[in-house]
Amino acid sequence: MQGSRDKWVDDLLGRMNLAQKVGQMMVFGFAGPVITPDVVDLVQKYHIGGLRITLKFRTQTLLHDLKPGTEPNENILRSLQYPSGINRDYADPSQCVACTPQEYSAVLNQLRDYALERELGIPIHFTIDQEGNGSDDLINGQRLFPNPMGLTASGEPELAYRVAVAIGKQARAIGANMIHSPVLDVNSNPQNPEIGPRSYSDRPDEVIEYALQSLRGFRETGLIATGKHFPGRGESVADAHWDLPSVDLDLKTLRNVHIAPYSALIEAGLPAVMTAHCCYPALSVTDVPGSTSERVIKELLRKELGFEGVVTTDNMMMGGILQRFEIREAIIRAIQAGNDLVLYRDESPQRIRILEAVMDAVKEKRIQETQIDESVARILRMRWEMQLVENGGKVDASQAAIPINDPFVENAARETAEKSVLLLRDEGGLVPISPNRKVLLVEQVFSTHRMANNKSCHPGMLWEEMCRESPAVGSVEVPMLPSELDRERVMRRIDEADVIIATNYYYHKAAAIMTDMVRELQQTGKPVIVITNNPFERAAPGDFPTVLTVFTAGGREHLRAAVEVLYGKRTSQAHLSVRLA
Repeated sequence: MQGSRDKWVDDLLGRMNLAQKVGQMMVFGFAGPVITPDVVDLVQKYHIGGLRITLKFRTQTLLHDLKPGTEPNENILRSLQYPSGINRDYADPSQCVACTPQEYSAVLNQLRDYALERELGIPIHFTIDQEGNGSDDLINGQRLFPNPMGLTASGEPELAYRVAVAIGKQARAIGANMIHSPVLDVNSNPQNPEIGPRSYSDRPDEVIEYALQSLRGFRETGLIATGKHFPGRGESVADAHWDLPSVDLDLKTLRNVHIAPYSALIEAGLPAVMTAHCCYPALSVTDVPGSTSERVIKELLRKELGFEGVVTTDNMMMGGILQRFEIREAIIRAIQAGNDLVLYRDESPQRIRILEAVMDAVKEKRIQETQIDESVARILRMRWEMQLVENGGKVDASQAAIPINDPFVENAARETAEKSVLLLRDEGGLVPISPNRKVLLVEQVFSTHRMANNKSCHPGMLWEEMCRESPAVGSVEVPMLPSELDRERVMRRIDEADVIIATNYYYHKAAAIMTDMVRELQQTGKPVIVITNNPFERAAPGDFPTVLTVFTAGGREHLRAAVEVLYGKRTSQAHLSVRLA
């Protein structure tokens, strides 16, 4: 089998020109189910190797990755162009297009056909990101699962395996090949604004134990797993989506704590690694992101850890790298440093300029073509392992929705919900609530609710589940970050309630949380129960006496389990040993 693979790789590589090689290293964004002419060009004319797929947005440009309230800097303005190359502007680019799994998988099959029609017929691969909570890559109707710390809270490593299998079944049915999980960051700093519950634990042994089970589940379903973010972002005090963080740890701690999960998973056969947009002074990487450092990738990851798989960048649109380099220069440096795949989720004409800039860098000897050849060979070997050789990876679109209601997937969703819902504290003895008590629910519209907006995940879903237990539940729906008008709407309803339940969801990319409003509700004198998706101080501060944590705000099963705990039908089984403040 390996001989056949190597023959296939060598044959293709020997016939590829520079443009085809460089194109194979690019993974661009494909948002929504509409194949526009520019996407066809990217596949057939520019030979791109992969697409990061999502139904969440119709389009995405650099402007939409700006932190709310900030102005685009010079690098972002230099890169920003009209979206999608089809001469169309969107009124609201954050809304997804309604699309069934069957329809979406048929779209992906069409993209695979475009790839197979290329001169060399090199298949394309599709990548998703799915780590629970605020998932970027939604499949309409899919079962959702807790983020990694929720799995750890269950106390059952085997559950991480079953969840990975359930995610893999759903993803593979639509045609996804690669997943940007598991998260291997050890969340050693409870003030970390970006990782938090996206990590399994603040202990490397626990991260390793649960991540190995996730790796096993992904492998079993045929998904290429990607450990991230090398060499570790768990100690950071800044979010790389907006800033360039620095992981200020000594070399011994960095190795023994943060790099240890990579060593363990590489030994277990981890096929791909994602690099971090962070500085690492202990590695003499002080003024550039580690994702652009040969010390981090070529020396540490390749030589010292012996990793032979595919290395991918994180999204190159993130502020942590754009603050330091213009986007084309950043990508050239990332490739020089040893990244095989470049993830760039923008959907503007900037993509073509990037391809041209990388080819120019090779012609000018800034990047050696021998290094490009080595990267493309690794990518093609990965595509062989994805089983894309026979028919390009096309799936039976008519079967794409079946895993959503597969009994294994249903049971995994229900079990993880019941075992991960955490009653973090109840100092006031408010739980359980009597069904006769009048409740006012202040419920945020989380991004996952808004983007999915179907029966299994929608705004108002927590209220719907509470109404199953009591007719005495009023509700005020508010955005993730309520306005003054929203606050007034809530305060007008206070007198009708015996107890207030308020969600305080946190999503690092949205930079929104309503902690201040929860404190205002506490000042009314009414007892307040907080439901959050993040057990750390930023979402569950110590002055909130009663806090219930659900490790995904989007899954119906998880909100159902939370309501059962609230009304005494279930006892919280979850437990966390991590340092939260």
